[in-house]
Amino acid sequence: MNLRDLIKCLDNLEKKGFIQTLRKGPTGIGHLLENELGLNETNIAIPDIGGRVELKATRRNTNSLITLFTFNRGVWKIKLKDLINKYGYKDERGRQALYNIVNIKTPNTQGFYLVSDPSRHLIILRNNNEKENIAEWSTYVIAGKFMTKLDRLLLILADNKVENEIEYFHFNEAYLLENPTPEMFLEAFEKNELMIDLRMHLKKSGGVRNHGTGFRISEKNLMNLYAKKKKLI
Repeated sequence: MNLRDLIKCLDNLEKKGFIQTLRKGPTGIGHLLENELGLNETNIAIPDIGGRVELKATRRNTNSLITLFTFNRGVWKIKLKDLINKYGYKDERGRQALYNIVNIKTPNTQGFYLVSDPSRHLIILRNNNEKENIAEWSTYVIAGKFMTKLDRLLLILADNKVENEIEYFHFNEAYLLENPTPEMFLEAFEKNELMIDLRMHLKKSGGVRNHGTGFRISEKNLMNLYAKKKKLI
């Protein structure tokens, strides 16, 4: 699909108005968009702009955050099982779980917060009750992950409504974002715009199920990470 064809598809999608979701929950919007565009993955090939483009969809006028990527490899300084047992809670399925949004501004209700250490090029996860760091992410690594995974991004916004417990989406605005800057990515941490999402629980066996620590940002702040923005619809 070239860019002209993509814009035509998006125009046709906008003209459809509200479309009933095919899946309940937060992933319903992305699943519906992929289905409408005839995709079976979260990126799309657009040869005339240089290759594959990551696809993200978000509900307009909500406080929901967009997950940019997940990264955990080699960052933890304490055992995750100990972390979940100490700071977790029983979820709706009776599992010991730790699902937690953490930012750099103030500790959350469980005492977690982020610290930036520019001299060592680290973003650090800490807790008020711990003397040692809980996790450390190299700013070089996570900025590189962002630049590689999201060097081109198709961001599509939709109005949503719920009728009889069924959600509907109207996809009516889209942007092609290019040329991300690592400086703005790291500055977003300092501005408390970029956060991490801890997503883990203990399995029945006692092992840890880690869904991956998500690096998340709001739609309006995501736009600021890119030097080039093109409105498609």
